[in-house]
Amino acid sequence: MKQYHSRHTAVLSTRGFYTILTVCALIIAASAWVLWTNAGGTEANETQASLPIVSPAETLPELGVDTPVLNEDDGAATGASGEADTPDDTDEDEAEAEAEPEQAQQQPSEDTAAQDSAQGASTPVETVTAPVYVRPVAGAVITPFSGDELLFQPTFGDWRVHTGTDFAAEAGENVLSLTNGTVQEVAEDGLYGTCVTVAHDADLTTTYRGLSDVRVVAGQAVSAGEAIGTVAETMDAEAALGTHLHVEAARAGTPVDVLELLGESEIE
Repeated sequence: MKQYHSRHTAVLSTRGFYTILTVCALIIAASAWVLWTNAGGTEANETQASLPIVSPAETLPELGVDTPVLNEDDGAATGASGEADTPDDTDEDEAEAEAEPEQAQQQPSEDTAAQDSAQGASTPVETVTAPVYVRPVAGAVITPFSGDELLFQPTFGDWRVHTGTDFAAEAGENVLSLTNGTVQEVAEDGLYGTCVTVAHDADLTTTYRGLSDVRVVAGQAVSAGEAIGTVAETMDAEAALGTHLHVEAARAGTPVDVLELLGESEIE
């Protein structure tokens, strides 16, 4: 009996030892696996913690594109600034509101147009007409205007410039004003007799020499074709030419050809 109990005890003792040893090995292995798993997770967390957190909006300037980002709160698409991208109806309304006053300014009202029309109708319109020139007498030209050219003067028997135009005429024939003007002077000349000077527009003056029976006075307005006197019988300065009318014209003091004013050609 003692011998059986010793053997049984020895067997149990041996089995218990290996069982304990196995359990201890499993515990050690499990502890090592847990420690290894925790160490790996800690390193991953530290690595993730050390990396900079970059939001999608911070990378957009480098790409040059304002990519919409979905807002987690309301699901609306937002740009890099974080504001929701909605149709810009407000800007369109403002643009239309600004355009309407401009169109109103460009299209005057009927009242304004009527007022402008009335003002235009009430404003007198000045019409400018060309002056009318009338021949002083009906006779032909016997001595033309010479300008700077010398002409032979039969009365004095010399060569000189002729600043006027001589028209053939009968004594007592009416002498007419070339155009509208105002009598500037009525004077007596020792060689040309009675002379009448008339001032016209555009600095033009005309002088009629060798008159008699003068019918105008200084300061009197005369019309084109109005009689200012008659042709005298003689004129000492040009007596060799017989009875005639001597007419001079000047613009701002410079002699001009009477025939040019009349639109005629010189007759030599």
